[in-house]
Amino acid sequence: MEPNIQLRILLDLADQFGLEVRRVPKAATGSGHPGGAMVRLKGREILFLDPTANVSDQVGVVAASLRGRPAIEGRFLPPEIRELIDNADDGS
Repeated sequence: MEPNIQLRILLDLADQFGLEVRRVPKAATGSGHPGGAMVRLKGREILFLDPTANVSDQVGVVAASLRGRPAIEGRFLPPEIRELIDNADDGS
């Protein structure tokens, strides 16, 4: 599966789980994370995604933001997407 398709599927999942996604170039945020970062702000989860980053880095950030969510566990996902989420590095 191509990275652009993976990203689209992961972003659809993020939307279904109520994550707000904001596309902000890294230069504007000063973030040291390639692809973006997940933050909690006033009780809301916001995923900042760097549209200038490599698509595979963006895929990694979105997959990491979905990792460990109970609602993901009982849901059917294409095996490749499941593997991306299960093996995502959360940055810690």
